[in-house]
Amino acid sequence: MALVTRCRSCGTAYKIYPEQLQAQNGFVRCGTCRAVFNGFATLITVAESEIEYFSTGDIQNSILDIPEKTNAVVKESAVLHDDPPLESEQMSEDVHGDHSSQIAYAHAAIAMTAGAGAAAPADLLPVAMALESKALAADEPITSFLSETKLPRTPADRAWVAASICLCFLLVGQGIYAYRTDVTVMFPQSRSFLEKLCKPLGCAVPLPEHIQQLSIVFSDIEVRNPVHYPEVLTLTTIIRNHAVYAQALPAIKLSLTDVHNQLLASRIFTANEYLSREQGNMTAIQYGQELAIQLYLDNSELNSKGYQVELLYL
Repeated sequence: MALVTRCRSCGTAYKIYPEQLQAQNGFVRCGTCRAVFNGFATLITVAESEIEYFSTGDIQNSILDIPEKTNAVVKESAVLHDDPPLESEQMSEDVHGDHSSQIAYAHAAIAMTAGAGAAAPADLLPVAMALESKALAADEPITSFLSETKLPRTPADRAWVAASICLCFLLVGQGIYAYRTDVTVMFPQSRSFLEKLCKPLGCAVPLPEHIQQLSIVFSDIEVRNPVHYPEVLTLTTIIRNHAVYAQALPAIKLSLTDVHNQLLASRIFTANEYLSREQGNMTAIQYGQELAIQLYLDNSELNSKGYQVELLYL
């Protein structure tokens, strides 16, 4: 079955495709009389076997011979216009209102010969006319189905917007609180500001603890006074901060071994234990700083022969 629509001006019928009707809201132009009409208004179906092909001249001659009173009746025998599809052209002078941008041409025309008083076949059924929009009428402009008018905001909408903004600020605040140390690493100047904010909340802004940015540049253990204090070992260690920001003071793990490198004892010293009196007020190791540490150990019972020093954060 083929979809067919009829020109209301000259009675010429056109074979048309759903894509053509949907593309321009059903408006097409007659290839014979050039009139613009709504294809949905006279849409019917015709069997392909009832269509007969002939030239444009024959179509125009046959249309002239059809009485006006029989234009509404379609006979079972039909002929198909074999001309190529019509090319696009300027149509504004033939269109009512602002419809000029919404007109589509049919690909081929069907001239349907009509006889007076002949009844339409039973299989010529109307198709898709009930839902035609009032906006497609000739005396009304065609408007978009999407309205560009903005609806006024209600108090509920404003409340949702305000709540969303508050939640966004709360989320940002939670992120800064959870990663406040990382924030100070990326933005060192923000430390003083964050410390002021933390005071009312009872929190602190810890210093970074990136152990991979610390190294032991020097380490030695010796007996400083073998005559008077042969059992006292003196450990000297120098720690360097390679980071570009200040870091928390690390802990030092000292392990003593025997001649076979077997572990005899180990101990972890915190900053409060290894800092000297002159270094007592130190709270961080600054970027690029070297920190010298000295520890005095009683070796009378262990009689160790070797040692290992490690840096760590507890």
